[in-house]
Amino acid sequence: MERETRYRDFKVRYREEGTGDTLVLVHGFCESLDIWDEFIKILSQRYHVVAPELLGQGKNELPPGIQGGEAAGGYAVTMEMFAEGVNEVLKACRVEQCTIVGHSMGGYTALAFAELFPEKVKGLCLFHSSALADTEEKKADRNKAIEAVKKDQSAFLAGLVPRMFAPSNVGRMKGEVERILSIAKNTSQNGLIAALAGMRDRIDRQHVLERIDCPVLFIIGKDDLMIPPERVLSQIVKPGHSEVLMLNRVGHMGFYEAKETTLFAVEKFMEETGTA
Repeated sequence: MERETRYRDFKVRYREEGTGDTLVLVHGFCESLDIWDEFIKILSQRYHVVAPELLGQGKNELPPGIQGGEAAGGYAVTMEMFAEGVNEVLKACRVEQCTIVGHSMGGYTALAFAELFPEKVKGLCLFHSSALADTEEKKADRNKAIEAVKKDQSAFLAGLVPRMFAPSNVGRMKGEVERILSIAKNTSQNGLIAALAGMRDRIDRQHVLERIDCPVLFIIGKDDLMIPPERVLSQIVKPGHSEVLMLNRVGHMGFYEAKETTLFAVEKFMEETGTA
């Protein structure tokens, strides 16, 4: 069921389905909670699934007066703010503990959530994500992306979305590429810019992985152009309990490119971290 709650001046859309142990699915940049449709449909048969929409993303509009992006002299939505928004959703759902899965920017959010609310996290999955902060080169790329969004949002998204898939999958998964592009178009220009600025300015959270007191699952695409495997591999030894799923011929969109495999991995991770 789709619902709404509030965080500060933000509207926060979310979906809640099923009963049992709680699984939280957090989407990434230029996405929305709708990317999880298939996962929600299947996993909610066994678990209480909550899928928040991040602040200013998808159909969540930024509050009036906010001009996205510090590079434009305006506003950034930080990973901490995203995490606090997720927490408001969990409070609305009366959830005290959960296993949290974060895709890409959703992984940055999940790490911030684990740092802010460690008592609530029974399991953490970084789904094509990383605890590293942006390098100086990557920060410069974020600033270029902000300018590209300001200049022509549609052209920016049309260039970005195909690169989220492994090169070998773009042609055969044309329908999925078009679906993500359609979802991406729901986020406002200011929403995209505010998220880009937030990612650019986020802190390194490897210390969260080193201190976390629960299992951590890394899902990695060998052909991920957004977060290459070499950016993640050094992190898998940091948690006390770490599990890794390395996917061949998969880019940044494993829940489409390897749906059955990643769905099975998340379900097994839930069996491990839950009590049901």
